[in-house]
Amino acid sequence: MNSLTRMSAPVTMSSQDIADLLEKRHDKVKQSIERLAERGVIQHPPMGEVKNHLGQTVEVYRIGKRDSYVIVAQLSPEFTARLVDRWQELEQAATSPRILTTTETLIQMLQLQAEVERRQEQQAKAITAIDARVERVETAQTVLSARPANSESIVHIRTRIWRLYGLSDATIDAVMRQSLYAPKPAGLVRNDRAEADGATYAVYWQKDVTKAFERFISECKQVSEKYFTHPFIEGRFKMVLKH
Repeated sequence: MNSLTRMSAPVTMSSQDIADLLEKRHDKVKQSIERLAERGVIQHPPMGEVKNHLGQTVEVYRIGKRDSYVIVAQLSPEFTARLVDRWQELEQAATSPRILTTTETLIQMLQLQAEVERRQEQQAKAITAIDARVERVETAQTVLSARPANSESIVHIRTRIWRLYGLSDATIDAVMRQSLYAPKPAGLVRNDRAEADGATYAVYWQKDVTKAFERFISECKQVSEKYFTHPFIEGRFKMVLKH
């Protein structure tokens, strides 16, 4: 039997590890991780730094075991066996007395995949439609060297809308990605950081974002002093209305 580690501090895998396992570009894997996090399928992962084969410092996401299975299941499920083997290597290196067989690990993986499939089934139609629309728009956009005036990235949108309405990142992302009136990107901006490796990010016209959230707020139904519901959002969410 192979020993797997049970530690007080959880063992994590880097997004670079996952890219290597799947034989994919790291920036593409990071983009997929960000999209899954934005949809709430996985947790927003913390950032870390590693050295690449050239000795350069590269920013990576630190991924927990559960979310790594979700990511691989989305990108290349045929490499699941590699992922299992890699987790055994990572956890064996931490030296734990806990014994867990490969079969038990595979059972855990299958249970996690079943949970992901259940959650995705609830959102599949809306997400597919929005993703298709965003992909068509982004494909047609010219890549810009700088963010245009009066436009904002999703990071700026989260900060501004939170200050206005007290909405969480998850709720803001749902409006931007899943609502029928989600604003179209104003364009794609090239990330000029060296470690970004030519990656791009979408920006949106501020007036379009404001209009979308004003409509969203008008359609919300208050169910308690601080909590509201909306057809586009699963469950209740917190919001602060300023009178």
